[in-house]
Amino acid sequence: MDNLLNILGSFNPDWRGKKWADDFVSVIKETVLPSYPFLYAKLENNKAVFPDEWSQIITALKEADIFKLFVPARYGNQKASEEDIYFMMELLGYASPGLGVVFASHGRAVDIILQGTDAQKDQYLPMMAEGAFGAIAMTEKSAGSDAGGIGLMARKNGAGYLFNGEKIFISNSGLAEIYTVLANTKGVKGPRSLSLFIVESSTPNFTVRKLPEKDGLKILPTGRLIFEDAPVPGENLVGDEGRGLIGSVNVIDRGKIHIAGICCGLAYRIFREVFHYVQRREQFDHPLTQSQDISFQISDMFTKMTAARGLCFHALKQIGTPYYGLSSAQAKLFASQMVMETASRAQILMGGRGYFKNDLVNQLSSDARGMEYLEGTSNVQKMLIGKHLFRSYRE
Repeated sequence: MDNLLNILGSFNPDWRGKKWADDFVSVIKETVLPSYPFLYAKLENNKAVFPDEWSQIITALKEADIFKLFVPARYGNQKASEEDIYFMMELLGYASPGLGVVFASHGRAVDIILQGTDAQKDQYLPMMAEGAFGAIAMTEKSAGSDAGGIGLMARKNGAGYLFNGEKIFISNSGLAEIYTVLANTKGVKGPRSLSLFIVESSTPNFTVRKLPEKDGLKILPTGRLIFEDAPVPGENLVGDEGRGLIGSVNVIDRGKIHIAGICCGLAYRIFREVFHYVQRREQFDHPLTQSQDISFQISDMFTKMTAARGLCFHALKQIGTPYYGLSSAQAKLFASQMVMETASRAQILMGGRGYFKNDLVNQLSSDARGMEYLEGTSNVQKMLIGKHLFRSYRE
């Protein structure tokens, strides 16, 4: 992990000089890394259930004030920069990719609430700064990449709304206390029918149900959100009716950079394992490192990791510009493909042992495959990149 810290430090040498950064690195090394093989989540009675190691990790992160870094200084006292958050995501990707996704989802919920009223921010952001998890709920059975097809209904009911419908594949299900939900407020399909709401986990007639077990990202609680005449106050509407999809776009773009960062950290962890393996392993009386083919594969893996990280930092520099959406899609596309390729090569290079279920590289490879589905698949990113390019050409 020290080598990864040095690599990140080469992008910003001042990063490690901050107290929270040193505290965060200590938690990662002492608590998260050793716990990785044992971390999992289950959904029971509307709640996510974790092993004992989870409580130790979250307590340590709270004591290090990590939750406060996601909210503005007014609510958390020490808002981190976008670059700082990226560094955190890469280190979480190295130590526990699923935990990285937990915090990426939490950060996106914070971003949604930051678009709300002062009253909404005053009510929810202090809670989140102290450790209340958030989640963002968009995906449905018939509306994944096509958000315009969202059918979860939010019908006017006096001063509030009644929610009916279902969300699926939602990260932080049963863990979050605060959900930011994209719902249809007009009864017809289309992006102008969608609105954003804040929904508390204690809302009546709102339940969380489990999905079949995932192949990887075991610590990430993923489930279905069921609304059956669930009442949501009118003051929990974020922004104006019909503007929900617009309010989600920048948040999703930011999430892509975070997922890409997790991919880079995860790839480095896999690379580290296979790099040390090929140095120790001998075949035909020679170490594998004497094989030109092995050397070329290792070189390819490391070069593509570096390229993915470069795309992430390029995207960070584009925040606030018209090129932000394009660059974040490029970073996510390349990084998620890179980590899957790294995992596949690593398992082959390690031979039969890389295929055993409890082998570390096998576990990490299962996590790598899951990164493809977060924040849009590779094909979705290609569609978005193409739209940006053709639009810029026409302009």
